[in-house]
Amino acid sequence: MVETFSKHKLSEHNRLDRWAFNGLLCLVVWLPLPLASNRSWAIGILLAMVALLSVTVVLAWRRDLPVLLASLRQYRLPLLLLGAFVACAFLQVAPLPAAWVAWLSPASFQLQQAAGLAAGGAPLHLSLDVYQSRIVASLSCAYFFVFVLVLLLVRDKRRLDRLAQVLVWSGLAQAIIGVLLFSAGAHYRLFFYELLHANVMGTFANRNHFAGYMELTLAVGIGLMLARLGNSGPSYSGWRHRVASGMQFLLSPKMRLRLMLVIMVIALVLTRSRMGNTAFFAAMLIVGLISLPLSWRAAPATVALITSLVIVDVVLVGTWVGLDKVVSRIDETTLAASGQGNAGKVINGKHVEDSVEERLLPARYTVQMISDFPVFGTGGGSFYTTFTRYRPPEIVGYYDHVHNDYAEIASDHGLLGGGLLAALVLATFGISLKIMLKRRSSLPRGIAFAAMMSTVALAIHSSVDFNLQIPANALTFLIILALAWVAARLPSQQGGGQRRA
Repeated sequence: MVETFSKHKLSEHNRLDRWAFNGLLCLVVWLPLPLASNRSWAIGILLAMVALLSVTVVLAWRRDLPVLLASLRQYRLPLLLLGAFVACAFLQVAPLPAAWVAWLSPASFQLQQAAGLAAGGAPLHLSLDVYQSRIVASLSCAYFFVFVLVLLLVRDKRRLDRLAQVLVWSGLAQAIIGVLLFSAGAHYRLFFYELLHANVMGTFANRNHFAGYMELTLAVGIGLMLARLGNSGPSYSGWRHRVASGMQFLLSPKMRLRLMLVIMVIALVLTRSRMGNTAFFAAMLIVGLISLPLSWRAAPATVALITSLVIVDVVLVGTWVGLDKVVSRIDETTLAASGQGNAGKVINGKHVEDSVEERLLPARYTVQMISDFPVFGTGGGSFYTTFTRYRPPEIVGYYDHVHNDYAEIASDHGLLGGGLLAALVLATFGISLKIMLKRRSSLPRGIAFAAMMSTVALAIHSSVDFNLQIPANALTFLIILALAWVAARLPSQQGGGQRRA
């Protein structure tokens, strides 16, 4: 079906179709710029852009909508999982008869009944914060449509490579902006939010979320680098040929991409994000080890690239820009864990970091929320209001998020919503493994490596942070997952291989 769709008479000659693809590239670059799209006005702009792109695609294929819809059948599994999650998000904000709410979520019904909202047979909602849940439901719908747009618009190797390159260029732009603002010690107020660039954080409001974005774009960059190495020309013997080959590499686009990765790693290290740096390097090593037996033909290139990343980026670049300070922060975290509540204070002239235990404290008490609202949760975006009922006296701070994506997704969307997202991620990881095992072409394998590394990095980072609550990071991650499904369905002749995943 991909061949039919990609060779259709409108596929490459329809101006609206090309505009839609270029608009998708612009959306990728725009996402992190307005404070990671994590403000109401930025979400409004995001929704408008996605709606415009969706309408453009429909207009481009208005005479051949059956072809358009038929092309999506091969992606039934991810679309059903993501679509079911979106349906659950809208069900949370739909006005329902009180009897339905009492059956679907007894705890939600009891709270609304105690507040007098069920009087007179008025309809109720599953969500305890309908306004925030509507925003989250709208965002989820936008995520779904962007996922579909990637599946529809990225139909060949050229577009797949181009979108991946734009993701890397966006990460590079964020790294450069972040380093420049950090070097200048920028301190300003933007859209009623005070920003102090004491660490590199790009156009994000939080360095940890910027680190999460760098993890994603670096993973794509490493995947592209593996694809480029997989396309290397014939090897030559003799020192003259080796010198000539080395000079050719230094002047090639591969070297430019390698330098981009170095700059991005510098920015990641300068965030001083403990879990961000840990997640990136751990994911790179874990997925590197997984990929070696799956794609033995590219094993030498994979080992060489990962070794160079460790030696150059960690040892040399890390030493130059201060990787030791990140290690110091991790050591101070250990100190705080045994410091009996001294986290956040200054002891002997040193700022003691918050401990892992304190970062996980809200998640511990969120377990009770999940047990009270197990199926549908308390509503998307409702944690900051609902948590006040479960927060013990010893937690004195204000928490708008759990600092743990697993706990927050489960509490907001229930085990049903969390399970659907987990199934989508696991299915994508599985299709990526299949690509690494069966495909011979280098670009699909590189994209599969990027999807696997992104998944592992966010899986580690999400244990102590909430990257998936940030629109720029969540949508970028979904785009990378969609690219893995596209890579799996590329016709073999486009990828240069003999088999399809």
